[in-house]
Amino acid sequence: MRTEIRTAIKEIQADRESGARQHALAALRALGSISADCSGEELRDECRRLALARPTDAAIENAIAAAWSRYLETGNGPTAVSDTIEAIETAPEELSLAAKKVLPSGTLMTLSYSTSVVDLLSRLHPRRVIVSETRPNAEGLRVAKCLVRSGISVTLITEAQLALFAHEADAVITGAHTIMPDGDLVNRMGTRLMALAARDADVPFYAIGETMKVAAPSEPVPFAPQEGKAREICDEQWLEVRNVYYEVTPSRLITSYITEQGVLDPADVQRFSAEAEKRWQALMNSHEL
Repeated sequence: MRTEIRTAIKEIQADRESGARQHALAALRALGSISADCSGEELRDECRRLALARPTDAAIENAIAAAWSRYLETGNGPTAVSDTIEAIETAPEELSLAAKKVLPSGTLMTLSYSTSVVDLLSRLHPRRVIVSETRPNAEGLRVAKCLVRSGISVTLITEAQLALFAHEADAVITGAHTIMPDGDLVNRMGTRLMALAARDADVPFYAIGETMKVAAPSEPVPFAPQEGKAREICDEQWLEVRNVYYEVTPSRLITSYITEQGVLDPADVQRFSAEAEKRWQALMNSHEL
């Protein structure tokens, strides 16, 4: 394994601040740093290692698999990587155009930290955003600070107040850690509660994310419960503490996915899952160069 790849994998695995898009770009940039002087066989091996850096992050797996598929088309490693990076970096603009078609300009509600959501809200500049603080690491507070700096009016609440404030929102939005092949959403704890609150308040619930977050059926671990350290919640040694980071929100609670490919019904993601599967199989199972 190249030193650059080993270092990138360690940094991606240790990073709990960045989102899925940033992890995917970090993996691609590490791949780009070695792609010029790699043989096809070595490049494939390094792609496989990077793709599995965080097995529950479909964005990394899909981004690396896309770069490999592009390499098979062009035979040029640097070009394959740069083309994939460009596609990811231009996605927010297309995503914003899709969002403008469905998101109201009044009051929106969100939780946790998502670069896709922060970027989108900064572009759309709604009248007000209600942000749930997202315990235990106060990720929502980070979102609130970003939005206030953009001149957006923000109300910060706790997760316990989601149902109360959902009635004040014109729409509820969230980021997407991973989109399952069946349209279910994997995201930060509290997302399902927010979706249920939106359903009870008869408010639309939208998940924001690029289609590279749609998992292929055979990707290793589209979802597995991940737990943080107990002391993030409580440092009492005599008490059992659970600190689960992610959960699944069923597709029946999701109005639409807003992506760079447009506004999608949850059932529509199956097409992107099938495409991801082809790329994944090409990377992990093909021996053709």
